[in-house]
Amino acid sequence: MLSMGAGLRAQDFKNVLNSPSTILIGLISQMILLPLLALVILTPLQLAPEIFIGFIILSLSPGGTSSNMFSYLAKGNLALSISLTAVVSVIAPFSIPLLAGLILATQLDSSVAIKLPFLITVAKLVVVTLVPLLLGMIIRRFYSKFYDTYEFWITRIPLMMLLLVIVGIINQNWDKMPFFIEQSGIPALLLAVLAMLSGYLFARLCRRTESDARTIAIETSIQNGGTAILVTGTILQNPALTVAPVMYGILMLIPMFLYLAYLNRFKPEYAT
Repeated sequence: MLSMGAGLRAQDFKNVLNSPSTILIGLISQMILLPLLALVILTPLQLAPEIFIGFIILSLSPGGTSSNMFSYLAKGNLALSISLTAVVSVIAPFSIPLLAGLILATQLDSSVAIKLPFLITVAKLVVVTLVPLLLGMIIRRFYSKFYDTYEFWITRIPLMMLLLVIVGIINQNWDKMPFFIEQSGIPALLLAVLAMLSGYLFARLCRRTESDARTIAIETSIQNGGTAILVTGTILQNPALTVAPVMYGILMLIPMFLYLAYLNRFKPEYAT
């Protein structure tokens, strides 16, 4: 989150005022459409509770930092992508415990003893997401020379740390991995594909430009697995819940790369 904050500027939040309707459409797609899509897809599959909860929390997480890069490669609206990342990252510490708590309370059987305490979750998410995000922005604003000097490590170290966490999760659940892969592999891939497609169609139905639609599609599909892992593994303290976010974080790249290949091959230019 500190790395993400170092990539943001105050101007990224001001851009929201320049195109509020487009930002709102992006927020609706990412924060409302995606969780509803996850419920529609996952509920009939009768997944194990740990897998179901992991996917739901993932669907409520902010977009991944790589979404900005993918938006650029897809010739999307990079300013919109960065602004959505900034806004959702600020909202997520409050929306995740609220919406996840409601969904878990209504969708899970009473025999499943998994609760997400609202105030504790908000407090922890603010401390470990919002505070370092703001610190990163302060570093970028007041210590730009330091950021320029160590930009490579500021952006690479978090990725290496996340990979180590994922390896640890897989190792801790090694005996159950075949079952988890069977349970979460196809749902993760299906959710990633439909999230991208629904985000694009929703934006176009709302009369957004092609570049805006591409960005909203990517922001809806590319999710921040690190935030989901934080909630499932640290706050809920259940490593089994982290399997779905890990699986999604890997498999969401498949439709993303196929989409980029399609655009590069068939639609090198776009029209509004």
